[in-house]
Formats: sequence, C-alpha cells, structure tokens
Amino acid sequence: MHRRQFCEIIGEDHWSFEAADWRFIGLNSLVMNSGLAFEAEQFNWLAAEISRANGRPVALFLHKPLFLGLPDDAETPETSIRYVPQPARAKLIDMFGSVDLRLIASGHVHQRRDFTFRHTRHVWAPSAGFVINDSRQDRIAIKEVGLVEYRFRPDSVEVRHVRAAGQRDVDIEELLAQMGGH
Repeated sequence: MHRRQFCEIIGEDHWSFEAADWRFIGLNSLVMNSGLAFEAEQFNWLAAEISRANGRPVALFLHKPLFLGLPDDAETPETSIRYVPQPARAKLIDMFGSVDLRLIASGHVHQRRDFTFRHTRHVWAPSAGFVINDSRQDRIAIKEVGLVEYRFRPDSVEVRHVRAAGQRDVDIEELLAQMGGH
C-alpha cells in the first residue's frame, strides 16, 4: 500500500494535538531516510509543531523505536530496519532538544520494553497479534503479545502493559503454518 492510499483509508500518518496539558505528536517514521518529498515536508511540519509546545511536556508517537540503547548506537544491516535510521535519528534528537520530551512511544520490534534515557521514557509496545520467536529475531526485550495503556496528567504519565481478555502469545510460525507455509 502506498502512503496516499494508507491516508485515504486510515487517516493522516502524522498528527498533533493537545490534551491533559501535554503536546502529543505522531510521526511517520517509515519515510525517514527514504528520500521521498514527504520526508522533508514532515520535518518542516514537525518544526512548527514543536514550536507550539509552549513549555508543556511532549509525548512523541512513532512506529519505529528511536534507538536500542543510546542515540549514537551504530547502525548495522540488522538494525537499519529496526530503529529510526541515522541521520534522521540525529535530526529528531536535535529538533526535540528544545522541549520537554517526556515520552517516546513506539512498537515495530514486537517486543515489550520500557526504559528511561536521560529524562525521556521510551515505551515499546509489544505486538497485539503475534510473537516473533528467537530463531527469527534476537531477543532484546520481553517477547509477548499485549497492549500499552497510557494515562496522562498535567505533569505525569502512567504507563501500564496489559493484555486484552483472551489474548495469548501466538508464535509467528503458527500463523505462517495456518497461511500455508513459510
């Protein structure tokens, strides 16, 4: 599916709003380092949105985690699809340096992780549908299905990792077998 088709069916792939005295920003991390015209448009849009934070804490939502352990983690062939790639990562870190970025929420890696780097909490949502076993993907966090619930208050955020009723860990191999093979 092309980006335009996605937006027609699902809605905007980048957004912002204010609630609970926070500034919320969502980005399309899949276009970062793509060379597409929209990549530059999104960064220009982001600069304007960051300027509207006006001292409020900021929560950033994107598909790919910003990094594994440190902002300057080396990029390898194995990690280039997993995290926001350089130099887009460095550009984001620089752009958000002037605001109170308190939360970066992401997914993509299909592993649940929750850590703080400097004063920013990084929350990786697990997959809501399946687990990628260790033979297909190295273990860097907790491999389970689930959801993340966020509760924002003017000066804090509560994060809960939960499972929906009946939700269970389904291995990707099980799904592939049901689809008729690998």
